[in-house]
Amino acid sequence: MNKLKIALVKQEVYQDLYVCPVTEKDPGQILFSSMGRVGPIALMSDLNADFYIVKEESNKETRIYQKVIPHIAPYLHLLKTETLDKIPGQEFKSPGSPYPNGKYAVSCYTIDWGQYDIVISINISLPTQLILKYPQTLFAYMIGEANMATGKARFGYDATLNQMARGRISHKCGAIDFPYTFVAKDTLEKIMQQYLGRPSAKKGIFMEINSTTERPVTRIPDHFQPLADAGYEIILHQQKIADNLKNIYDAKYFVKMGGRSIRGNSVAEAVSLGTLAIMNRDEVIHHELIIDECNVKTMDEMISLINRLENDPELYRTLQQKQRQVLHTYFFDAPLQSLINCLKEKRGLSKPRTYSRWNRLFDNLYFLKLR
Repeated sequence: MNKLKIALVKQEVYQDLYVCPVTEKDPGQILFSSMGRVGPIALMSDLNADFYIVKEESNKETRIYQKVIPHIAPYLHLLKTETLDKIPGQEFKSPGSPYPNGKYAVSCYTIDWGQYDIVISINISLPTQLILKYPQTLFAYMIGEANMATGKARFGYDATLNQMARGRISHKCGAIDFPYTFVAKDTLEKIMQQYLGRPSAKKGIFMEINSTTERPVTRIPDHFQPLADAGYEIILHQQKIADNLKNIYDAKYFVKMGGRSIRGNSVAEAVSLGTLAIMNRDEVIHHELIIDECNVKTMDEMISLINRLENDPELYRTLQQKQRQVLHTYFFDAPLQSLINCLKEKRGLSKPRTYSRWNRLFDNLYFLKLR
């Protein structure tokens, strides 16, 4: 696996992830440049992938981003010259880099994609006509919000990454389970240890941001007061990614109670940071991460479990290790093996896969149907 040559690509109009040049190889610097989310940082930290920001192209398929988050789509061109917090409606954000995407954007036509075994595109960053020139490279895309084009691979790409993490391993090209937060069991812990030069403080309870509707989060919601009354420090979400990850890294517990249901990328981050995640698994799409022992339904159950863990350090370590192994299997090993299997399938074909006029017609019709 370490011999694979992988590239991760996003467009200069994408409103998340890293803002840095391809020459940046320090995983911490890449991660902390993110506009918001952690994303598939293990590609760079664990698999030595290259990260590119490419210029927006005029091809129809590369404009699919305009349909992903329609309410901010009219403003995303500003990311070529402005940071995310300058976008209308996004003023409360605190991007990790002071620079806009456009500072580091390069033309996709200047890169030899044939040097890579696997290229992963956030949205459709690379035009169909370009990727068809590299029949030995596996091209996969992941739609940023997991809300379209996940049923089958389109636009000449070999695979679509559906942001699921169910432990399913694919053996053929097409739709495969691959989470947005692609991390190994200790990916983020290693990055933070190097960044801070010390182990975790292992103190306090970090409240998952979607436990409340307040943005940015400035106070403990009323339904979390019983935890505070029980004597536990409640740590709140921070807008800047480096500050937020530091807080989760130093916390002992990562909890969610109430609020809206979540996909669970934040849970994966917490587990990779070494923080035990406790919540109602029914409120998490990536429910596999909430092991039975950490599945609680009420605040009383939450307090009871944390009290028990505070009095039994060995039980805490056992649950932490169990949760991290689930993360490693579902969020790293399985999705990576699926990519490898798809690459083998593509390279094993007797002749290159074609993209017929019928494929183009059906993809164009699909594009028109998107809202």
